Amino acid sequence: MGPERFLSASRGQDVEFSCVLSPETSAEHMEVRFFKNQFDVVVHLYRDGKDQQATLPEYQGRTTFVKDSLAKGHATLKLAKVIPSDTGLYGCWFNSPTCSQETIWELQVTEVGTSPLISMLEFVGEDIQLTCHTSGWFPQPIVNWKSPQGPPFPSESETKKSQHDLFDVETSLTVQKSSGSIACSVQHPGLSEELESTVWIREAIFQPSPWNTVSISLSAFCCVIYFAIISMKISFTKIQGKEQAELAKLKEILDKEEKVGHAEWRTARKHAVEVTLDPESAHPELYIQDLRSVYCKDVAQAVEFSEKRFTRKCVVTSQGFSEGKHYWEVDVGYNKRWYLGVCRDDVDRKEKHVTLSPDNGYWLLGLWGNKQYFTINPQTVNLFPQTPPRRVGIFLDLEDGAISFFNINDGSRILTLDIKSQGLLRPYIQLQMFGKEWQHPIFICPVS
Repeated sequence: MGPERFLSASRGQDVEFSCVLSPETSAEHMEVRFFKNQFDVVVHLYRDGKDQQATLPEYQGRTTFVKDSLAKGHATLKLAKVIPSDTGLYGCWFNSPTCSQETIWELQVTEVGTSPLISMLEFVGEDIQLTCHTSGWFPQPIVNWKSPQGPPFPSESETKKSQHDLFDVETSLTVQKSSGSIACSVQHPGLSEELESTVWIREAIFQPSPWNTVSISLSAFCCVIYFAIISMKISFTKIQGKEQAELAKLKEILDKEEKVGHAEWRTARKHAVEVTLDPESAHPELYIQDLRSVYCKDVAQAVEFSEKRFTRKCVVTSQGFSEGKHYWEVDVGYNKRWYLGVCRDDVDRKEKHVTLSPDNGYWLLGLWGNKQYFTINPQTVNLFPQTPPRRVGIFLDLEDGAISFFNINDGSRILTLDIKSQGLLRPYIQLQMFGKEWQHPIFICPVS
């Protein structure tokens, strides 16, 4: 047994990886290997009672292997002052002449950068170009321009890496002179922390000056300025009052929606159930651990033939439901290609190219790349959660005939699908490689 499936640490912090043999077995004469991403990429190796050299130069001198409890099967590796490049998948492996076992987990190194700085770059015709700059983030932050009146604006961003592997982001936006409140928001993809700066754009500020009209006398000019100031004050007061009312109304609506989403989620969690993965149903390229975690490799393992096994890269649970209310949570981490939900127990498991829609017995939420969240009902419907969900709550309510997906990061409801189905439904997970990119494990999490 290893550490928690997902560990998070701030840059510069020390972390510990602890692995335990169960039942208690002495590991004093075993080989104990800590590795990253691949088995042969060694972070620390203990063999023949001695510490061996790591194969990764960046870990040399930064690891300390604690041997005090090896007689009880406890092995702990201390990693000093983590840096962004330490982010990745780790594992520990115990080996003896009679057996060998391994377990894996994920480490995410985080760094919260500077507050966004908004600058006016230049005029573009009658419009204004704004820039927003922030620096010192890891991993790459989510940067959006937005206003109280609607969704985030489309914009162009340029991302650079500093010498410490931290991300600096600069994004630009062209707006009209009467755009009102414009905010630049920067959010850490794995944390709830969000930094925001706001500017107010008013057309009155950019009106041409009357100084160019030389025929106006000084006294007339003073009168114009006087009345203009009075008019602007009245205008600003009216606009400000109107916008404050609109902002208050919008905030009230958002708060109400957020409270409804949180209330639904809290109610759903009262119906938490324990579900475990069924290895006989898993595709050969899916590797099951502890019946609660699954990860994908592009190399198939040797498995026994089973009628329950899918030819698609997916797995279902041993538990199925035909009535009642049931809730479980799945940690998808930073994987970029997955499906979660339920499927009918009697779907054709040997068909690879079926559309994963309710018409064919699948009720799923999916991610296909960067922020491309969607469902199929029966056509593809794109979804835009405010915060990328790293952990998803699934509530199967067969009394009301619906399945809901919740974003555990902010407690919001992402999606609800109607279920018009008779028979047994099983929780479903599909995980695929994203190009050549390594896919991290997906975990079924205990719900307190």
